[in-house]
Amino acid sequence: MPVEGNQKFNKCLLYILIFCMILTGSINTIVNKIIHSKYVLDQLFKVHHWFFIDAMFLGEFISFFIYIYISYKKKNKEQNENQNNNENQGEEVKKKSSPPIPTNLIFVITSLLDLLSAALSIFGLSSLYSSIYQMFRGFQLIFICLLGKLFLKNQYYRQHILGICSIILGLGSFGLIEAKKGNSNFGKQTRSVILLLISQIFSSTQNIIQEIYIKNYDVHPLKFVGYEGLYGIIIYTILLIIFQNIYCDSWTQLLKEEICSINDKEKSYLEDSIFAFRQMWKNKSILFLSILYIISITLYNIVGINLTKLDSATTRVVVDNARIIFIWLFFFIFYKDSNDENNHDDKIQETFLWSQFIGYCFYSLVLQYIMKL
Repeated sequence: MPVEGNQKFNKCLLYILIFCMILTGSINTIVNKIIHSKYVLDQLFKVHHWFFIDAMFLGEFISFFIYIYISYKKKNKEQNENQNNNENQGEEVKKKSSPPIPTNLIFVITSLLDLLSAALSIFGLSSLYSSIYQMFRGFQLIFICLLGKLFLKNQYYRQHILGICSIILGLGSFGLIEAKKGNSNFGKQTRSVILLLISQIFSSTQNIIQEIYIKNYDVHPLKFVGYEGLYGIIIYTILLIIFQNIYCDSWTQLLKEEICSINDKEKSYLEDSIFAFRQMWKNKSILFLSILYIISITLYNIVGINLTKLDSATTRVVVDNARIIFIWLFFFIFYKDSNDENNHDDKIQETFLWSQFIGYCFYSLVLQYIMKL
């Protein structure tokens, strides 16, 4: 009976984590896209590709403070319970049963993978519709299945292969639809898709490493995310200071538009963080949305890594991509006839096509049922 009760609890917890991950992941992408569409001081906020990644790491680092609080409460509880026990005997048992502790190098590696993945993803999001961006993130499932087979010896069956083939087919058809539109920005969008696909390799590797260490080593999930955020902030803040002093005025127009930050004085830097803060101060909605983004990142990572621990990295990726239809519906409903003068991003307003709607629904069904969550 206790075993059955435990299984029911785990199943209930799994569904709660799935719901929370779809919710926080949707908020994450929606807020990110809205912030980057804001036009302040003669420039779109999306020129700050590099700056925004530091906000992501700050969100992850907040998990560390939650971990410290939980550890403190747990330690006090254990001390109260062990007052009448033999402390030496308790320590001896603990030493025998404790799994190995990971080195800090692992957190540095996963932080770097997270950094590379986030940087490439943000560049991809700036030139794609949010729903299309989320769909192409589905390729992460293919990479994670390959890495899971290689390093975790996961078993995949016919339904899994069918699911992967369906995803490739679906994403390929969406690429053809975009090509047939004859969009003048098709070349830029193609580059964005390529960057996005590369980012998924880094993200998949990070997820597999997390699964290996969360399940086989003595490390709390929140500690893992918190340390990733800590090392990410340290590394990236140093990079932002360097980027602030790299001028792009002599670079080609293509490079300036793609990777540089142009301020209101038409000066180009690899990243102008000072200008980003000025824009946030000028338009308080950006500041509010940035705080919301940081909170959503914190919750998203807490839920995600606990889902990995409870089930697997593959399940985490499958659930993560189920949010696509909610993102698409949000921008279709709330930005259908949007004439907001602060929104200058032509990739924020979604269009409704029945074929698209059916495709999104089928895509979600493939992820949830064929891949057998």
